[in-house]
Amino acid sequence: MARGILRGGLAGGLLAIAFSFLGVIPIFGFFAFPLRILAWAFGGYLAGRIAIGSGARSGGVAAGMGAGVIAGLMDGVANIALAPLAFRLAGDQIAGLVLLPQPIHDFFLSLGVDLMQMNTVGGSIFLASLFCGGAWLFGGIVGMLGGGVAQALAE
Repeated sequence: MARGILRGGLAGGLLAIAFSFLGVIPIFGFFAFPLRILAWAFGGYLAGRIAIGSGARSGGVAAGMGAGVIAGLMDGVANIALAPLAFRLAGDQIAGLVLLPQPIHDFFLSLGVDLMQMNTVGGSIFLASLFCGGAWLFGGIVGMLGGGVAQALAE
């Protein structure tokens, strides 16, 4: 099962990193995130199939979760490394901060936090670091679903 987790995680992670490179281009970032989610699920499915093929009868879900965590972690670290490049290609601004509605900006200003101060290269790396933690958790869940599909198809 460990071999399946590692192989599935690496396959899903490399695919997600490829989609992360696509997401650096500002207009393609919208399409890249759903593709990265599918890559995490693919890693989980592949890990589940390998684990079931090696004799682990009910190991598909667990292998998928482990592979999803590996794929999500690889994707999150790639996003941290690509954050400065994405910031420069987006015209030296974090598009997500600029597109937030004014009431959200006002809410954070009432708390004493100016979101536009995050609109720097350092802010883009910080936000990518926050995403990395969520990516491997969400990747584990999506990978577990992929492993569950592999388990269901094997029975």
